[in-house]
Amino acid sequence: MDWKQKIKWKLFVIFMALLGILVVWCAGKAGEKRSHAEQKILRENAIKENERADVFVKQESTEPKGETSKSGETEKKEEETIKVLLMTNGYAGYHHSNVTLKAQGDYEVQGSVPGKLLDGETMELHPGSQQLEGGNIKFLPLEAGSRLQILSLSRGQGNPAYQGTLTVYQDEQGLRIVNELKLEQYLCGVVPSEMPASYPMEALKAQAVCARTYACVQMQGSRMESFGAQVDDSVSFQVYQNSGEFPESNQAVSETAGQILLSNAQPINAYYFSTSHGKTSTDEVWEASVPSVYLKSVECTYDAAEPWYQWSLTLSMEKLLENAKNLYPGVNSIEKMEIREMGEGEAVLELALYTDCGEKIFHSEYDIRSLLAPSGIEITRQDGSVVKGTKLLPSAYFTLKENRTETGSITGYEITGGGYGHGVGMSQNGAKGMANAGKNYREILSYFYKDVELGTVAEVVKPQDS
Repeated sequence: MDWKQKIKWKLFVIFMALLGILVVWCAGKAGEKRSHAEQKILRENAIKENERADVFVKQESTEPKGETSKSGETEKKEEETIKVLLMTNGYAGYHHSNVTLKAQGDYEVQGSVPGKLLDGETMELHPGSQQLEGGNIKFLPLEAGSRLQILSLSRGQGNPAYQGTLTVYQDEQGLRIVNELKLEQYLCGVVPSEMPASYPMEALKAQAVCARTYACVQMQGSRMESFGAQVDDSVSFQVYQNSGEFPESNQAVSETAGQILLSNAQPINAYYFSTSHGKTSTDEVWEASVPSVYLKSVECTYDAAEPWYQWSLTLSMEKLLENAKNLYPGVNSIEKMEIREMGEGEAVLELALYTDCGEKIFHSEYDIRSLLAPSGIEITRQDGSVVKGTKLLPSAYFTLKENRTETGSITGYEITGGGYGHGVGMSQNGAKGMANAGKNYREILSYFYKDVELGTVAEVVKPQDS
C-alpha cells in the first residue's frame, strides 16, 4: 500500500468515525426531544383536573359485571382510524413496567416471535421479553368484536378491554402501548367517559359530535407523533375507556356517525366543560393570540340548577402561601392579592400577587386556578352540599373579599365563584338542560358554537392522517 492509499484509508476511517458520532448525536437529540415532549404533556395533564369529574352522577351499568358490551358494533362506512397511547395507572406516565394481556377472541401476533393469542389466553410482557426483541409486538384481531383486556392496567371500569389492534413498543424507558382502532369505535369509549350515559340522548349526541371533531383536529397533526400515536387516553386529550361502554352512548355515536363541526371548511376546536356560571367564555382565558370566531361568550342558564353553578370557600393566607411556594419556591411571605382584569365571560384574566420577591402576575387560567387551589378545603355549593377541594379552583369565574383582623392584617380571602371547568365552548350540564327542554343536538351545538356547520370526517381527514 503506497502513501496515497494510506492517506485515503485514514481519511475514510476518520469520515466513518465522524459519521458514527453524528448518528449517535442525532439519536440522542431525538430521544431528548421526545423526553421533553413527554414532560410537557405530563405537566399539562398534572395541572388539568378531570373536567368531567363532577358532571358524573352515579349510574348503574346494564351490562353483566366482568363482561364487555359489544352493542353498537354495526358496520360503519367510516374507516378512519386513530392511534391512542394508553397511559399507566392513575395516568401517571407513558411507560409501563410490564404489560399483561388477555384475549377476548382470537388474535394474530406479529413480532420477533410470531404466532397467535387465542380466546381466553394471556401473555405477560416486560422489558427484555423475547417477544420484544424486534422492538415491538403487534396484536391483530382475527374476528369482529374481539378485544384485548389489559390486566395490568386499572381504570374506572376496572381492567379495560380494547378493540382494534394493540402494539407494545419497547424503548429505553420501558413499554409503551398504542391502541389503533376505527374512529367510531374510539368514540364509543370516549363519550361515556366524558359524559354520563344516563344523560338525555340529544346531549349525548352533541357530546359525540364534539368528541369526534376534537379527535379529527388531533388526527390532522398531533404532538404525540414521536410516541407513535395521535392522542393519549387522559384529560390531556379526551378520556378514553375509563368508563365502560353503554348502549345509550353507543347509539349517540351511531346516530351522528361521521359528523363534525366545521368553520371555514375546517374542524373547530370543540372545547367543552362541566358547568357554567351563567355565561361561557371565549378562548381569551388561554391568551389566544387570534380569538376563534366560533367561540363566543353566550348566556347559559340551562345548568342553573346544578350544584356547581355557584359556590364559595375561604382560603387562608397560609394556604395561599403554600400554593404560591409550589409555583415560586423563593416566595416566603405574601402581602395581598388582587384581581386586575376580567374577561368578556367574567373569567379572571389577570391576578396580581404581592410577595417578598416582588409582584407576581398570573394570566393563565390554569395558573390562576392552581394558585388558588383549595385542596383539602371545604367548598360550599349552591345546593348547600359541602365537598373537599382539589388541586385546582373549580373555575376562574370568581370574586375576592379580604378577611382582616381588628388590626387590619389580612388573614385570608372569601372566594365566591361559579361554574366548574374552563368555561369555553359547550357546557355539558347546559347541554343536558337544553336536551331536557326539548332542544335537539343540532340546536345545542349551534347555541354554544357560533357560525359553524355540520360536515363529515371524510371531508377533512386524509387517509395518511388516520
